[in-house]
Amino acid sequence: MKQITFSQVINAPAEKVWFCMWNKPNYENWTSVFSEGSFALSDWNKDSKVHFLMPKGDGMFSEITEMIPNQQMSFHHLGEIKNFIEQDINNEWTDSEESYYLTEEKGNTTLKAVLKIDDKWQNFFDTTFPKALEKIKDDAENGNIKFITVQSIVDKPIEEVWQKYTQPEDIVNWNFASDDWHCPKASNEIKTGGKFAYTMEAKDGSMGFDLEGTYTEVIPLKKLAFNLEDGRKVWTEFVDFNGKTLILGSFEPEQTHSVFMQRDGWQAILNNFKKYCNN
Repeated sequence: MKQITFSQVINAPAEKVWFCMWNKPNYENWTSVFSEGSFALSDWNKDSKVHFLMPKGDGMFSEITEMIPNQQMSFHHLGEIKNFIEQDINNEWTDSEESYYLTEEKGNTTLKAVLKIDDKWQNFFDTTFPKALEKIKDDAENGNIKFITVQSIVDKPIEEVWQKYTQPEDIVNWNFASDDWHCPKASNEIKTGGKFAYTMEAKDGSMGFDLEGTYTEVIPLKKLAFNLEDGRKVWTEFVDFNGKTLILGSFEPEQTHSVFMQRDGWQAILNNFKKYCNN
């Protein structure tokens, strides 16, 4: 194994650089340097598993050994994936490592990537990694955030997750971001062209709003896509992930609140859904 290091100074705060690295559409932009169409499946939490994949389902699986938001993401690579299925651990990627460190000073962020890899991969990464870091730099400094993705892994099969995600009698139990809010009413017509309406309110009655939309695509156990009343696109995907269910929720941001606030709010609702399912 050989250790190699790459670095890039980016004129953007660490929070934005982090977002442009791990938000699903942005991640797929910079990792296209290594393989066009590459993507990853994970909830991006420490000790979670990650599948790094190419479009036909080949790639490698890894464990997240460290995850400190806006500071560090580290992977321990475990083995290869063929046709979306994990293979035996003993192969050339076993025990290789990959870490990203972000250090911010006066609004600028130094991004450092440290790889521990088999010697035969050095020439490939010497060529591709600087290009990948340039893409992150360009995205953080000049890019527009078109979509935000939140994600979570639920320890239940897709059939059960789908039901609790779509049935009004379940929706009212989880569709809020914090314990001082609730969802007193929900209706959901699960078909293309169908409509939904959720009422979210503070428990003390101080504020509330209705969220309404129309489904543009419904693929049972796989995908829900809809347009909100203001025209923004939203979709949720359900993926079998080693017997668990990976939920990927993507949406177009609005212009009033920061993308980070919107991400955190939608993620909190998804976390609440996971808690409801697992309990």
